[in-house]
Amino acid sequence: MAETALQFVLQKLNYWIVQEQQLLGGLRPAIKDIRDELECIAEFIREADAGEDKDGAKAFMRQLREIAYDIEDHLEDYTLHFGQPQEDRCFGMLRRSLHDLKHWRSWHRMATEIREIKSRVRSISDRRKMYKFRTTNSTASRNILHDRHVAALFMDEAELVGISEPREQIIRWLVEGKSNLQAISVVGMGGLGKTTLVRKVYDDERVKAFFTSHAWISVTQSYTEEVLLRSIISQLYEEIHETLPARIETMGIIQLIPTLRHFLEHKRYIIVFDDIWHIHAWNCFKLALPDDHCGSRVLVTTRIGDVGLHCLEACGHVYQLEPLPPAVAWSLFCKKAFRSLPGAACPPELHVISQEIVRVCEGLPLAIVTLAGLLSKKNSVLEWTTMRDNLHAELANNPKLETIMRILQLSYNDLPHHLKPCFLYFSIFPKERSVELPVSRITLIRLWIAEGFIETDESESMERVATEYLNDLIDRNMVEVAVHYDYGRVKSCRVHDLFHELIVFKSKEENFSTSLIRKGSQIQEKIRRLSTHNISEPLLQGTDLSHLRAIFVFGQNASVISSQANLFSRLKLLKILDLSEAPIESCPFEFGNLPHLRYLSFRNTRIKKLSKSLGKLKNLETLDLKGTYVTELPKTILNLQRLRHLLAYRYYTDDEPPLYHVVGMKLPKGIGAFRELQKLAYLEMDQDGGIIKELGSLTQLKRLAIVKLRREDGANVCSSLEKMKQLKSFSASSSHMGEFLHLEALKSPPPFLERLYFRGPLRSLPSWISSLNSLISLRLRWSRLPENSLGILEALPNLLELVLVHAYVGARLFFHKGGFQRLKVLDLEQLDSLNYVILDGAMPNLQIMYIRSCAQLEMVPQGIEELIHLKELHLFDMPEVFLQRLWRLKGIDHPKVNHIPIVRSYDDQNRVYEI
Repeated sequence: MAETALQFVLQKLNYWIVQEQQLLGGLRPAIKDIRDELECIAEFIREADAGEDKDGAKAFMRQLREIAYDIEDHLEDYTLHFGQPQEDRCFGMLRRSLHDLKHWRSWHRMATEIREIKSRVRSISDRRKMYKFRTTNSTASRNILHDRHVAALFMDEAELVGISEPREQIIRWLVEGKSNLQAISVVGMGGLGKTTLVRKVYDDERVKAFFTSHAWISVTQSYTEEVLLRSIISQLYEEIHETLPARIETMGIIQLIPTLRHFLEHKRYIIVFDDIWHIHAWNCFKLALPDDHCGSRVLVTTRIGDVGLHCLEACGHVYQLEPLPPAVAWSLFCKKAFRSLPGAACPPELHVISQEIVRVCEGLPLAIVTLAGLLSKKNSVLEWTTMRDNLHAELANNPKLETIMRILQLSYNDLPHHLKPCFLYFSIFPKERSVELPVSRITLIRLWIAEGFIETDESESMERVATEYLNDLIDRNMVEVAVHYDYGRVKSCRVHDLFHELIVFKSKEENFSTSLIRKGSQIQEKIRRLSTHNISEPLLQGTDLSHLRAIFVFGQNASVISSQANLFSRLKLLKILDLSEAPIESCPFEFGNLPHLRYLSFRNTRIKKLSKSLGKLKNLETLDLKGTYVTELPKTILNLQRLRHLLAYRYYTDDEPPLYHVVGMKLPKGIGAFRELQKLAYLEMDQDGGIIKELGSLTQLKRLAIVKLRREDGANVCSSLEKMKQLKSFSASSSHMGEFLHLEALKSPPPFLERLYFRGPLRSLPSWISSLNSLISLRLRWSRLPENSLGILEALPNLLELVLVHAYVGARLFFHKGGFQRLKVLDLEQLDSLNYVILDGAMPNLQIMYIRSCAQLEMVPQGIEELIHLKELHLFDMPEVFLQRLWRLKGIDHPKVNHIPIVRSYDDQNRVYEI
């Protein structure tokens, strides 16, 4: 993280030196000196920050990190005092002179602080040269990791559970199939048992007999190509009891690669590369592996999905190793913890405690075996209870559990500097929220952008790059996808329970964030990011908050917030303020005290109105009012020219909500000035028509949601949509059942539109929908389309989800052969006149089907038996005659759905029945 903080500051310094020369004035030489000195230290930091043991450099790293943070603070403070709107600068030198005179004290103070920082950087640089800190991993670290690999290689068969199925599958891939060289990659997070599994495959007699040459290489993070190539050659020659080639110890890569290739030619070989971290490692090794179509195989283990796929190139397989299922995890724990007891049975008095500990391990074999082994030596219930209650501290400090954290930390160490702060952001969320309750994907992305973590240029949007960051963390098996939308897009994510322990530990070590979880929580350092979890006592009295960048309030903290309005007056550098779900009814602070705020969330609070001072948040990028009672925003919101995401709506919770289903917001005239706005939801359209025309100026919009669309405004909306070339999601609702959606006038729809949601009656589907080649999801509610009106959808090349709710009044729904080629999800709900659904060879890739409250439908869709990829059929509140035809024993339609793994029926009380 020291490198991360340093790189972030270097980027800012470079920007200021190049772009803000006039603003810096006389401070520019000093800032340039600081930049140059920091760049000299950068290479050392990259090496030291990647090491597991800093060998005495920790204090140095901590000091440098704090300097980097302080520089960032001073730059922000400088911007606050000296930055001016662009139009002010055109008034020439006189305006600049008056401005400098007005802020002379601030300038003088800033100059002093910059000189002090310069002196601190020089001092640290001198100490680094004097002490010559080593940056390589210590012998102890290497031994621990070596012991872990050795233990995995020779684990007793009796201790293994859940390994038979993956072992047999991988063996089949090795000894069967085509004769060309193929690679098999075993991918999964650290501690899942990849090495153990592959060793059992490698040692299997069938594998030994099938291949004539065998070699096993542990790559690890600190490999060198020469050492590993020599090791392979040595194993191969030793296996046939031949003398190694002369001068092998002095050979470089150029000589070692042909030497190995020559040996392997015309042989059926298997080589295991255990624990590959980077693609370039494989790019070197593959040059030494000939393909003579002898049936040779390469077996790779890696934590990184992209590396596993890269190793395949044109041929091979990927085995994604998953955590153990709960029953298997429990069996493994009992085998290890209670091995001295008959049948390895868990004593009744330890049953609940044991289950809680196993639950924390979340199917990770390394953690299960390590914790069970430690607990097997504890005899009393008190000792077990103490271990459970202090697991976080034990993982950090108990040498017998050190292996768990070190294995996970390897993944953290391998992260590039730009991903480390993104990963550590999970430390902010309470464990039960980031582990059990997943974190929204889009929320993470907006927070990372607000923090300034995203490195991009003008050719790519920050949201897209941030999405790539998240996908990289997922690919590295460090972040898990918690919930997908049915059509495949990531909705929310989480981290493994033990990864969360590591994140909290690293966050504390790096002073990344501070969490106040219980009464009396202590704060010792400068706070950069703060989260409070159900704290009801006075907060942070007497604490220096001048460095605070982000504050999150979780739980019922109303008294804390309302009683400390003066708290926010001290947060001059605050960028993020998240008060989601806090039970507050009014804003507890003055917006003008937060000039750097970029992210503001009152989501699901009781706030009804925002003051005019909102316009002072000139740097605000995200304003989240979803779930609040705010229905109109002050005219001063037009000052927020950097606004990117504006959400202000709440869903009706009445038994009979209006057709448009949400309460949106009214905006003042002038919204066309929001040139950076990307998300606008939901805008109420029953207001001045001029605002509707202004929508066309929002050319960066990616999501637009409107409600109460009037017939007379349809043409203007279409005209605006034609100018939104970046739009990916569009939602429109009419105000009542007598108000038709008139959107036929759209001649050139947004080319990248992916999601289209209509709520309200349509005379027919607009013809332009057939041209939406990027459309992924289409949801129609209350459309009342006539029979045979869905034909224009059948040829959409990328449509994955089709939802029809009160959207079709025909008696027969016919899907023609060859239509909906990529559709994965079909949802039919409350189609009251529907008697028959006929598939006739359509939807060949359908995976999930929902049929809900279709009162006249008496049988499953004709042709459902041809849907070989259908995995789930969910039936909600369907007629008795429909369900009787599906019963397992007597239903005449049951054979049609017998190939579907999950067939479930839900009654009107949401009770579930397996069919």
